Amino acid sequence: MMVVSVMMVTTAGAARAENLHVEQLVATAPPPVKLPVKGTRLVQLWRWKAADGVANYVALSTTSSKTKRGESRALFAQIFTGPKLRELRLVRDAVESCKLDLVASFVAGSLSITDEDADGVPEIAFGYDLDCDATAKPTPRKLIVVEGPDKHALRGRAIGADPDGKPLGGDYKAEFKNAPKLQQWAEARWKKLLTVQPVSVDP
Repeated sequence: MMVVSVMMVTTAGAARAENLHVEQLVATAPPPVKLPVKGTRLVQLWRWKAADGVANYVALSTTSSKTKRGESRALFAQIFTGPKLRELRLVRDAVESCKLDLVASFVAGSLSITDEDADGVPEIAFGYDLDCDATAKPTPRKLIVVEGPDKHALRGRAIGADPDGKPLGGDYKAEFKNAPKLQQWAEARWKKLLTVQPVSVDP
């Protein structure tokens, strides 16, 4: 099994933070374990191990189709944890029957696995764009943060321009409950990702 990158992710200065051994695996190669991936195309596959040494996985996948009603594309993010790799969380979003310009892509470099609030429970974050339009307005964007059974989100717009070329977008609304430190980290990450283009998921 080929590995794209290996990194040690830590939360500096946090007494309860654990080292996470994080690897991005080659999505086109056979996975090291059998995972019930929802999409027909695996876009990214990540593995991490905490202090217990148990391997956990995050799979990003897509499914696309075309009919007379237009083009459809669904995005799936699945988190598998524990010795039996149970599905901790499934996030699904989609654009259905689009006859304009369809955008449904994960944002490049947006997936991260860290423990920002140092509570021993890793946060898995990823961003994606979804739209069906033919204008130059900013594309709707979401940054999802999953921590254990909890899901948080920033929902807003990527950077676009008006007809005169004036920049628009970059704004968001936060949906975080009782996680101020994590929200602060997510807002900083949102700003860093504004200049990043989505990952191509052409069928």
